[in-house]
Amino acid sequence: MKILVFLLAVTTPLLAQKSDSLPFRKQSANFDGSPSLSAPIPELGVKKDLVEASLRAMGIPPGEGSVIHSYSLELAFNKTTCILFNSPIRSVDLGSRDIMADKASEVENVLRIKATRIGFNETNFSVMTADGKFYSFIANYNESPSVLALNLAVGLERAEQSSHPVSTSGQVQPPVEYSGTQTTQRELVESCAAVMRQRRRIRHIGKREYGMAVSLRGLFIKDNVLYYKIALRNTSNIKYDLDFIRFFIRDKALARQTSRQELEVSPIYVYTTPLVVVGGKQTVEKVFAFPKFTIPNGKVLQVRVGEKNGGRTIAFQVNNRSLVKAATL
Repeated sequence: MKILVFLLAVTTPLLAQKSDSLPFRKQSANFDGSPSLSAPIPELGVKKDLVEASLRAMGIPPGEGSVIHSYSLELAFNKTTCILFNSPIRSVDLGSRDIMADKASEVENVLRIKATRIGFNETNFSVMTADGKFYSFIANYNESPSVLALNLAVGLERAEQSSHPVSTSGQVQPPVEYSGTQTTQRELVESCAAVMRQRRRIRHIGKREYGMAVSLRGLFIKDNVLYYKIALRNTSNIKYDLDFIRFFIRDKALARQTSRQELEVSPIYVYTTPLVVVGGKQTVEKVFAFPKFTIPNGKVLQVRVGEKNGGRTIAFQVNNRSLVKAATL
């Protein structure tokens, strides 16, 4: 009982401490290396002598690794904060129902978290990753958090730096790992660039209409990722303001109808800068990367291209027979 009273006496002030006075480190960067509001979170201030006293009272020898320090984090109700880890997330434990978290779609090592109640009381959450690391966070409410994207890649060993992208601030960027694949973002970029250099391999899949020709020029696979090389060729003198390029799995008998019994599939990566306009007499190419999939019997993959504020919507289809002939990259 005396030990318990002692522990409460020395740990209560620690929980009451705030981390607002601790400065954030230098800004991090987006996944593509561009500057952003990303920043590593400062550790919650803990007095070393009090921690060591608590450990000795519990019969635990103080030393490096005995205590996992918590990170301080502000969460908002109308904003989502993303945390990038070095390896895939295996489990998340939330301290209360006032916050919610989930893994980003198709990505294994990015956690999205936000408040479910305005003005919630201080709480905590923890994350375990596949490399065996354990992360602890203290969460407080702030509708205007100073940081919305957190990069926990700092602290990687110098030996690893050569294998990972480096941001403009000199900090190492970890790979973004995609569900169902063994491919990182950097490898996706390199593979897409290799696809762009490939000569045209497919000539019979596409559609020409309204002075526009949209076609599939190549289909490749590497490490359970499918790469579609799509070309948009404007044969008219009127520019084509691109609104979207979307992909749907549909019943073959309904492939020419506008909607019904269709499932949209989204790429995990699109190569080259965002395409806005296809000028007159101009041809542009893009590469779309998808986790490996096949098309069931009686269905097709429809590629649909739409014009912004215009009526030139063009669609063509890819059947499973063409899909299974994807070339190895």
